[in-house]
Amino acid sequence: MSQGMSIAVLYLVLQCGLVVFVYPQSIIQSQDSGHWVVVLLGWLLQGVMLRLIVGGLREEKGDLLTRFNKAGIWIRLLLLWPLLFGNLLALAVIVGGHSKVFGMLYLPDTPQWILSALLLVASISISYAERDSLLRLASLIALFGAPLIMMSFGSMAKYMNYHLVFPIQPSFGFMREVSSLPLLFNFTNVVGLVGFMGPMSANAKRWLWGAWVLSLLFFFSIAYLPLSVFGQEVADNLRFPLITALDTATVNWFFFDRISMFYIMAMLLSTLINVSALLWLTRKLCSGSSTVRKLIGSPITMAVLSLFFVSLIPNVESVEHMMRWIGPVRCGVLCMVAVFGAYCRSLLKQERQPHA
Repeated sequence: MSQGMSIAVLYLVLQCGLVVFVYPQSIIQSQDSGHWVVVLLGWLLQGVMLRLIVGGLREEKGDLLTRFNKAGIWIRLLLLWPLLFGNLLALAVIVGGHSKVFGMLYLPDTPQWILSALLLVASISISYAERDSLLRLASLIALFGAPLIMMSFGSMAKYMNYHLVFPIQPSFGFMREVSSLPLLFNFTNVVGLVGFMGPMSANAKRWLWGAWVLSLLFFFSIAYLPLSVFGQEVADNLRFPLITALDTATVNWFFFDRISMFYIMAMLLSTLINVSALLWLTRKLCSGSSTVRKLIGSPITMAVLSLFFVSLIPNVESVEHMMRWIGPVRCGVLCMVAVFGAYCRSLLKQERQPHA
């Protein structure tokens, strides 16, 4: 598989693991009608951030990660600690949120710290691989997970009532609702990881932008599937509208009696690559730093620290509350990285210009 296709697949796989629980609920609760506006605006916002971090369709000879490690000491310190802290909080939210939700829905008798520890242990071993290995793993996960997602969504076709998605007139109530803030966490985490997967050729960027266009269909699907099954009034009161909608389907032809298990299996694989990529990125960011920062940025240290933070999160409501303020913070850090990336690209252009 080519580099461009692999990065595009990674982009889509990262999206799947973050939107499973919070995204449908945030979209549905953002306003009473016209949810497509929130979906479209969030998708466009992610496109803008992707453009700032990755750039246009021109080939990139410079690697953002390499440029970061070769930057001056003050630039590294200015960006490194916010990135490390942001990655640590992201790990705590992703691992803690998924383990709590999965334990609550499917393994109520299993201690949640065990689920968190298992996910982190599996991710630590993967995070010591190189970039190409992560891309190949993401492709393998997509090969296994994509049929599960399509099977889950396809089984819901006979339960949908498309009249329930109307009216489609937007009310713009999401501008006053804090429930839409967690969406920033989903978008910034994916862009922040993909942005450090360079250098990207012009063809690789075309694949990535194609994946961005395709992700809009996925966003609309997970937002409007619960609405088409329950309607706005019922879906607005559900904790996990998408999972509840998938559980309404009757399955008699497989060893799972809940169709949502197909989707959850795919999401767990996607979460694995999310956590592994965050640990990998943290290790790479600290590779050119001092011994102390290398020790802090090691996957084992970050996993232990994130497990400690996970133990401080009492319930799912606390995870959602954390995402409301972590999302804007990570968006701010990502803007700083975007400025650094633009600065590196301008230096690269100057180096390419012939000297008199």
